[in-house]
Order: sequence, then structure tokens, then C-alpha cells
Amino acid sequence: MGNIKLVVLDLDGTVVKYSGRWHCSWDAIAVASGTKEEQDKLCDHYYPRKDKYDERLQKNAELLVGIKISEMGKSIFPPPYADGVKDAVRFFKDKNCICGLFSSGVDFVADRIKSDLSLDFSVANKLDVSDGAFTGAAKKRVHLLDKGKRLAELANEFNIPLSQVLFIGDEENDISAMDVCGHSIAFNPNTSEVRDAADVSFDCWHKIREYVENEFFN
Repeated sequence: MGNIKLVVLDLDGTVVKYSGRWHCSWDAIAVASGTKEEQDKLCDHYYPRKDKYDERLQKNAELLVGIKISEMGKSIFPPPYADGVKDAVRFFKDKNCICGLFSSGVDFVADRIKSDLSLDFSVANKLDVSDGAFTGAAKKRVHLLDKGKRLAELANEFNIPLSQVLFIGDEENDISAMDVCGHSIAFNPNTSEVRDAADVSFDCWHKIREYVENEFFN
């Protein structure tokens, strides 16, 4: 086996690409819940205030009070998987890598994808649900700005050194995770800074799979 034991995948824009401003699950949730205008206003307000992420998460959640999770699922599932990602995940698993999701996105989307792809874990921010409906409360598990720190904690939980961790992401908030792990790939990165932070950059999952196989398992 090569020197990768833990493969950590960003969710939005990497494993799935929803339509919308950021290609993320929050975009899809906003449309499905009829709160797009309000969610867009929150995004515009908090985007330059990334230190206020906890506050933003709570306000996003409050817009969903009373909405049934089952009804939401009808609109946003099945997830729009990036072409080739399922094959890449199967490859990682066949190589006995621990593989899962690590996202500042939404847990009920991440958990669905974990099930679909038979992943080992999903770590994402939690939206509280009671009697099948969103309560308006949220719990932060992955801060937008400290993915590197949280990734280090995740690797420690699996007792795997960071030198044997591969992280794959696409956004600027993924850079801190790329900085701490031994190996990193930018998938269709949205800025040159993201591309430069990663070891390599690819625009499709088929190329990622080929690269990982040749670089670490041949």
C-alpha cells in the first residue's frame, strides 16, 4: 500500500455540485425551502465577515424552522454527484483507505452521501431536527476558517499521521486543510490561491483517480 491511509473529501463543489451561486447544499436548501432571498441576504452580509460564521450558521438555521426534512429531501436528493467521484471513492476503498466527508456544509446532506457512497465517516455542521422538522437550531462542527485545525483533530481520532492524509477540496476555506496534511489535491479550484496551495490540481475525478493510483499505489 502507498503512503495514504486517510482520504478526506470536501463536500460542496467537490463531491457534489448543486446549481446556484456556490454550487453548494445551502444553495439547494434555500431554493427548496423558499428562503432563497433571505439566505442570499445573509450570505452577502456575512461573506466578508467570516469571523462571524457561528452567527451566520444560526441565522441560516432559523430560516428553516418547521420545515419537514422529508419534504426537503424530495427537492435536493438524489445529490448531483460530480462525474467520476463514485469510481474514485470505490478505488480509495479498494486500497483500504479510510475515506469520508469533511465539510462546513450540512449534516443531513453529508450523511445521505455517506450512505450512498459507503463512506467511513461524515463530519459536517448539524441542523437540529425534532419530530421530523427543523427546529431552527444548529451546532457547529466544522468552522469555515479552521478546517486545518479540525482536520488535524480528525486524523488524530483515526490515529493516522497527517503525513498519510490526502485532502481534496476546491474553495479558499480548504487551504488551511491543504496546508496541514501530507498530500492535497485541488478539484476544479475556484481561485488560483486554491490551486497553488494544493500539490496538484485537476478538473475531473477521473484524472484524480489516475493520479493517486500512479503516485501512491504503483
